[in-house]
Amino acid sequence: MNEAILALVPSYGLWLLLGVGVLAAIGLPLPSTLTTMAFGVFVASGDVSLWAAFGVALAAAVAGDQIGYHIGLFAGNAAEETLAKKPSRAAQIARSKALIRRWGGLSIFLSRWLLSPVGPIINILTGASDMRWLRFSLWDLAGEVVWVSLYLGLGYLFGGNIEALAALLGNASWAILGAIITALLGYRLYKTLHKIRAGADA
Repeated sequence: MNEAILALVPSYGLWLLLGVGVLAAIGLPLPSTLTTMAFGVFVASGDVSLWAAFGVALAAAVAGDQIGYHIGLFAGNAAEETLAKKPSRAAQIARSKALIRRWGGLSIFLSRWLLSPVGPIINILTGASDMRWLRFSLWDLAGEVVWVSLYLGLGYLFGGNIEALAALLGNASWAILGAIITALLGYRLYKTLHKIRAGADA
């Protein structure tokens, strides 16, 4: 699929960046990271304006995030039940809930660029949790500015092999997410054992 998407870039230009960005932010399995990095390559070659690529990529990501948030706001329980039917999605939902409980608004910021695989799930769960729209939007915009800057910049600097770089960054995101979840579970276990021990000593 990645090769097919990249082959469409010369024909559709910024419209492709917009479409892939919105749909990926909603949760469809499209390579938004790779597409954004490809436009970084085009910026470096002078084929696309930096500000045009940045503006379209940012608008697409924010628009998709807003759609996810409002799906959660108006149909959160039904959306969660539908997603949870797939074991992989159920695992993502569990991780996302743990992040939201632990970090609140910061979980939105981090899931835009550092933990982006769970970003679409975070959007829906945040809407379903009745987090205020303005709070969500501010954290979301800040995170997406980092995400767009990061991947356009990587494409600009390392355009020679963007597919391998995108795969490496994707694997790193999952590794970081796993480490955070493990740390949270370990901390919760520690607190539980501490309470049990305190009760036994009383």
